[in-house]
Amino acid sequence: MEFEFVQGDPITEEEAFAEAKKLGLHAFAFDTDTQHDTDLHWHEFSATIWLVSGEANVATEDGTVYHATPGCRLRAPAGWLHKELVSPAHRLVIGTDIPVESWSQPIDKPAAELSV
Repeated sequence: MEFEFVQGDPITEEEAFAEAKKLGLHAFAFDTDTQHDTDLHWHEFSATIWLVSGEANVATEDGTVYHATPGCRLRAPAGWLHKELVSPAHRLVIGTDIPVESWSQPIDKPAAELSV
């Protein structure tokens, strides 16, 4: 799976959960705000993320910035290098291929630890 960023029509939390279920993903809803840019990092799981409300900003390894508004869907493979940028409060539905209780810590893995 390649990284994919699609800005679609607004979606409800229930609709996002239904899409995650169809994809066979382990999904949960999450409220967050990013008060500081994070360091470049990756996750051990692949994820599909729906922005339900608010706005969010993310940057790829090459510095490309994506601005998400309600209805945005981001699909990313495990090991995708990115960083979250300062963003106001927003709500996400996150679907992953690995259940949350099986994630290793830290969730945000340093870029230097990614084996290529």
